[in-house]
Amino acid sequence: MNFALRLKELRRKNGLTQTEFAKIFEIGLATVAMWESSQRNPPAKMLMRIADRFGVTLDYLLGADAQASEDILTFPVLAGVRAGFGAAAEEIESGDFQEIPRSILGSRHARDYLVLRVEGDSMFPKFLDGDRVLVVKQESVDSGDIAIVCYDDFENGTIKKVHYEAGCDYVDLIPLNPRYAPVRIQGELLEGVRVIGKVIYLFRQI
Repeated sequence: MNFALRLKELRRKNGLTQTEFAKIFEIGLATVAMWESSQRNPPAKMLMRIADRFGVTLDYLLGADAQASEDILTFPVLAGVRAGFGAAAEEIESGDFQEIPRSILGSRHARDYLVLRVEGDSMFPKFLDGDRVLVVKQESVDSGDIAIVCYDDFENGTIKKVHYEAGCDYVDLIPLNPRYAPVRIQGELLEGVRVIGKVIYLFRQI
């Protein structure tokens, strides 16, 4: 079953007309009609909203059977993350998806994770350009962890090793590639730093 058929099935099972569905998700009626006729697909964020609203996995919404949806979850791959200090993270979609065994997530909910595409070679050789990393969302990490960090000098969140010492007013963002120098952020500039999450798993396509 494809997405268009699964969406129509879920909408009808929940007793919703296309008009009512459009109102819930704040979209046009024509958009719903195009989704259900396979003329257009929703963006990744909308897919996740729909799956959450109907209490199904993203895999199931995309057409997987019930048994497969219990074992594998599908995450949108982000091309980047932006965040101003104190603001909600803005996720930049790449249009790709990554399948992840549920067992990797442990007991935490899928919404606590994101998948990000690595760009550049600053973390070579451990992380290569184009790799995908699984990130558990959290606002702080231990010194020595590899994390996704947003900072004023970076347009997008950057993947770096984080180093700091208790009682000191600085944090070092350390690349693994010796060609790049660490960035030390200290004093008042620390207010412009925000941790998006800790990198816990690497996916690499060969």
